Amino acid sequence: MHKLKALSFIALSCLLSACDQTPRPEKTLSLASGLFSANISENYALLGTTEGFGELWEIKGKPSLIHQWKHTDENNGIIATDISPTEEFAITAEKNSIAWWRISDGTLLAVWGLDDIFSITISPDGQFALIGLADKAIYLALQYGKTLYAFEHDDKVLTSDISDSGQYAITGSEDHSAKLWDLSTGELKHSWQHHNKLSTVALSKDDKYALTNAALSFTRLWKISNGKLHKEIGPKLITLSAAEFSKNNKYLLTGHTTQRIDLWNIKSGKLLKFWRPKKDANWRPTAATILSLNFTPNSKKFYSIATNGFLQKWRK
Repeated sequence: MHKLKALSFIALSCLLSACDQTPRPEKTLSLASGLFSANISENYALLGTTEGFGELWEIKGKPSLIHQWKHTDENNGIIATDISPTEEFAITAEKNSIAWWRISDGTLLAVWGLDDIFSITISPDGQFALIGLADKAIYLALQYGKTLYAFEHDDKVLTSDISDSGQYAITGSEDHSAKLWDLSTGELKHSWQHHNKLSTVALSKDDKYALTNAALSFTRLWKISNGKLHKEIGPKLITLSAAEFSKNNKYLLTGHTTQRIDLWNIKSGKLLKFWRPKKDANWRPTAATILSLNFTPNSKKFYSIATNGFLQKWRK
């Protein structure tokens, strides 16, 4: 009987951690005890910590804390963050305010009060912000504090992205729709209906594909040129929390709410590899949500960060 119990314990431990044969990370760093939000760029990680601060970390070489930001007296914390692809500017959002920062010296450039913010994305040049609100997303000119466009939805805008070219924006809402917008005119280009609220949207680097995922649903890749479905990938009942297209436009990374990362071939829609990032305790059946993913410039490696505060570097 004792032998049976011992074997059962070993089997359980194996299932939870020790027998996980997924690839190991090249680097694991604990940057915070817990996170509400995070965004990774080539050289930085911008964190919205559970302590209420925004923290900008330099992640190349030995990681170091560059700036610590807080833009109001709220205690609810920073719920969303983003870094411009040029790495010159960053934005942070609390529930009812958004702040614009200069990365080089940490200067607060501007702050605005807005009711019920749910998502934010900064433009490639760092001069505009796409802000998801209760019934629309607004495209805000940060230097002037002026709304350039308002993108209408019937419910909360929970997720958004702007293409690296600055040509397109995509918004995903609790109204079950994802919408693609032309940023040169503000016009709606495509609308894709789903069966649940949107959890993640993303745009490829070459402006060819849009990714949409609704809660507990397939992940879909759409052709931007005509709005038609390219591929339906992944398990049927999955909720994504992060997605990133590679810079060479061949691969897609998706992060789950259940602490798993998948690598996909964009053209074929096939799963190539998967990883299970570090847990707080291997013996506990808990999982952290993947908050952000980012490929290195050559697309051979990538970074991930989860709500437990662990930043990890992986080989593709």
